[in-house]
Amino acid sequence: MDYKEQYEPLTQKLKGVLPLSAYPERGLVQVFNEKGKSMTLKTELFITDVFNSGDISGILCTVENANKEVLACALSHLRFPLGTPLYKEIIEYQKKREKRVLKLNMINSR
Repeated sequence: MDYKEQYEPLTQKLKGVLPLSAYPERGLVQVFNEKGKSMTLKTELFITDVFNSGDISGILCTVENANKEVLACALSHLRFPLGTPLYKEIIEYQKKREKRVLKLNMINSR
């Protein structure tokens, strides 16, 4: 089974519970602040759509902030409060995705 197929069940489940509240992780905050988008670790974001990009970037999210600015980021770059629908599945995906990205980086650095 390829990665696009592996990510599809969670992608479809996420589509069924949107919008979801999430918070950016530190790296995402830095990237968006560098691009002139003011954001902190406490900036609440709302996932409005998700896309399965397969092994390239995993599950991608369209997110909005309180000012209705639309941004895109990977699901693995967001943090979720306990009680979020699909919380356990999201965390499991994020852990697996982190391991996959580390493996891809090791392969590409050879």
